[in-house]
Amino acid sequence: MPVFSQEAYYWTYAQHQDLSYFDHPPLVAWLIWFGTSVFGDGCFGLRFCTWLCGLGVTAFGAKLLRDFGIPDGGVGLWILLSVAAPILAMTHFLVNPDASLVCGWTLVMLAMWRARSGSVAWWIVAGVAAGITLLSKYSGAFLAISGVVLLACDPLTRRQLRRPGPYVAVLVAAVVFLPVVVWNVNNHFESFRFQTGERFSKGELGWRWLLQFAGQQLLIVHPVLGIAIAVSLGWLVRRGRADARIRWLLAFGMPLPVWFVVSSVWMQVKMNWLAPAFVPLLLGVAVWWSEHAAAVVRPRLARVAAASLMLVPAAMLLAPAMHLVPPGRGTTWSGWEEIAARAEVWEDKFDPEDGIEGNIFYFAADYRDAAQLGRQVLLQRRKERPLENGFVADPNFEPTLAQNVIGMRGLQFDHWSRPKDRIGQDAIFVLPRPEQRGAMVREASMRFLSMEKLERVQVCRLGVHHYDADIYVCRGYKGPDPLR
Repeated sequence: MPVFSQEAYYWTYAQHQDLSYFDHPPLVAWLIWFGTSVFGDGCFGLRFCTWLCGLGVTAFGAKLLRDFGIPDGGVGLWILLSVAAPILAMTHFLVNPDASLVCGWTLVMLAMWRARSGSVAWWIVAGVAAGITLLSKYSGAFLAISGVVLLACDPLTRRQLRRPGPYVAVLVAAVVFLPVVVWNVNNHFESFRFQTGERFSKGELGWRWLLQFAGQQLLIVHPVLGIAIAVSLGWLVRRGRADARIRWLLAFGMPLPVWFVVSSVWMQVKMNWLAPAFVPLLLGVAVWWSEHAAAVVRPRLARVAAASLMLVPAAMLLAPAMHLVPPGRGTTWSGWEEIAARAEVWEDKFDPEDGIEGNIFYFAADYRDAAQLGRQVLLQRRKERPLENGFVADPNFEPTLAQNVIGMRGLQFDHWSRPKDRIGQDAIFVLPRPEQRGAMVREASMRFLSMEKLERVQVCRLGVHHYDADIYVCRGYKGPDPLR
């Protein structure tokens, strides 16, 4: 598949290794760094650790079902569900924090179940896995709520409070999460503030977000599975009063959806935020299917449902065709090779004019375009100058900036290169879909002494026009404040 803009953004994280980042904890960057260090910066290296995390979700879920005493048919159903639900299928191949979040979440479920026997080793595994979820996404904190629920409703878990295991697990999780805390302390807690108070401060009471959220969840989990979750949930709740296994799944599967359903009344909840909760909910479907004998009660319906589930794995075979699909408004995934090549041609032409090598920078209108442009420019540079004195060429050479050039927040780009450090320099401005972004051209022109359009690049695939990208040269950067 092509590299999507958000994946390019996380790849850019990996070029600037740090203890954490503005809008996410660091594990996604560390995993990308490992994969690309071993296999290169292509799609395979970029997504290698994502694939491993996806396999981990499937494997840990299967092991938990076997610990529950579920027969092979139920385990086999879970394996199918783990790739038939689009939200979990995506954790097998799309680079984002959800892959390691869901993997760590599933491992916590398995490790804590086995730790009920009093095994300190499994409590340590649970602590490491909980730390992994927190290093992936802040929503991993909901595991604490699951733990409290289990202490309240599972006597065997509550009995462990008399032993060192739970306290060791909490300590281990805190140590694993420590890099994020250190980064936030050193950066005025801006990541914590961005993911909590700032999100809620932008909300407004209404039903629009709730209805959108409900519709999105039905699609990303698969309509058939959405119905199966709703039907099985009633059976699970009734059964859970006397069945520790069901209480386990509900404790890990319900707090996150309840919170986000309530939150969606006054703020936008993104469709992928429930990803870890779907693991215990779909494991619950497998338990219900096995022990309620749903396939025996409705054999024809079961066959139709199973056939519909196979559509998602089958559709994944068509994923490379995304290269041929014109991008939408918010992101782009094709054409960056030719756009970056043309931008470099113009950069090479204008850079030597003042006699100072590197006294020019690239920028784009938002962080996603900046990530795609910066990634392609750096990959081309590495091909041209793969090694200098045994080292890869400096990734910060002639950096790419984002919307922070025009005074807007650039997310993590604000930490990589400060626009004020570029005052007086010239720039190459790359603007995909210019017909939709006239305001960005006006804003950019206010920040430079002069601005000239150099070229319009047409991105086409198999003769089909996808979109255009304009390239500008901007002279004499005045800074992000237009009044300067």
